[in-house]
Amino acid sequence: MANIFNFIAFQLVWFISIFSAAAESSRYALIATALFIIIQLWLSPWKKTDIKLILLGLIAGMLLDSIWLNTMLMNYADKTFVYLAPWWIGCLWINFMLTLNHSLSWLQHKPALLALLCIVAAPLSYYAGSEAGAVTLNTPFLALALVSISWAIWIPVLMRFANHWRKREEAEHA
Repeated sequence: MANIFNFIAFQLVWFISIFSAAAESSRYALIATALFIIIQLWLSPWKKTDIKLILLGLIAGMLLDSIWLNTMLMNYADKTFVYLAPWWIGCLWINFMLTLNHSLSWLQHKPALLALLCIVAAPLSYYAGSEAGAVTLNTPFLALALVSISWAIWIPVLMRFANHWRKREEAEHA
């Protein structure tokens, strides 16, 4: 039941973040993400792991999306800083990190399948964000290809961290 909540909450926060960014009002993304963090951590048996994933994903995700911004591949709506991806992008990364130990946990020991899903799902997500007006893909094919490749590499790495930290946390409680 908790994984179903996680999946539904992930989708809901994604839509709130995208549409609030498109409306130039990221505060709704921040509020929705904060609520998701609070509820997910309350439900999670792996609180320490989820917190570490939030921090790692936020740093790595903001760095990656800031690269897309600074190489002019993409431009984001509702930017706060010139050279840094906007806060709502950080919300999306936090949101996604909270799925690794929960609704996406079935992929923890299937890195090839996870990479394959990222090749398809990541560019679809960015494309959907562009259609909603949250992001502009300045060079659409190149931008989506690079998103696809980077996610296919990076998300399995993040999942390895999730696996490692989760096993360590489970051992602490055993």
